[in-house]
Amino acid sequence: MTLAAVSAAPLASAPVPAPYVIVVDDEEDLREPVAAYLREQGIDVDEASGGAALDLLLARREPALVVLDVTMPDEDGFSIARRLRAERGNIGVVMLTARRDVIDRIVGLELGADDYIMKPFEPRELLARIRSVLRRLAALAPPAIVRSDPEPDDEDEDVAPIARADYHDEFWIPTTRGQIRVPVETIEWIEAAKDYALLHTPDRSHMIRITMAALEAGLDPDKMIRVHRSAFVRPGSVQRISAIGRHMVLELKSGTVVRVGPRHWGEVRHRLKV
Repeated sequence: MTLAAVSAAPLASAPVPAPYVIVVDDEEDLREPVAAYLREQGIDVDEASGGAALDLLLARREPALVVLDVTMPDEDGFSIARRLRAERGNIGVVMLTARRDVIDRIVGLELGADDYIMKPFEPRELLARIRSVLRRLAALAPPAIVRSDPEPDDEDEDVAPIARADYHDEFWIPTTRGQIRVPVETIEWIEAAKDYALLHTPDRSHMIRITMAALEAGLDPDKMIRVHRSAFVRPGSVQRISAIGRHMVLELKSGTVVRVGPRHWGEVRHRLKV
């Protein structure tokens, strides 16, 4: 083979390493099948039964992401998430919980979780959430923080302050890795509690520090319907309206079910032309 031929030959590309993920859950019956499924999907997985076992794995190798159960006997997932964010801010965190209270989800996101998934769940959904977080982490790798305002927030960077009164088109969510733009047209529904709200998109949930009154004043009523004293829904995300007992519920395209408060039945029916 001539030198020219050698120069023209294509270079073999190095194989892309599988992402390394640690699944932390004290319930072996859940942890093992989840880990096995993720391995089948090409992910390099280790398992840990709690915080101490996780620390041993972290000492040997840095993961791209940790799947973290909330309720564990020795150290709960909230405490572990807080440690991970303080010591290893670049690791992705997906939290698992059987708790249904929105406040628990808000606490998890405020502590730095990248996403939150409710038990029971389909392994395919967890895989999709993991891949989504890993894509975002790759996209948010250096260059670092990009902000729409020149002044840094003096408070917690993980939570968006009430900075504007108009949310007609988009939200900007500051995080420890940069600012995330969330267009209203991508939001399926908004769930509020106290001074926080969760913006639910098909891929993940984002937390913002804001009151329900401020949301109602700032959101475009043509884009988001108030369906409950603590919830808004985007009309385009609604698949169908159903009844569960005496309650009207909206089934969203993602499969989420959102209850409609009695005071809002008339407006919801009118807006959705039922």
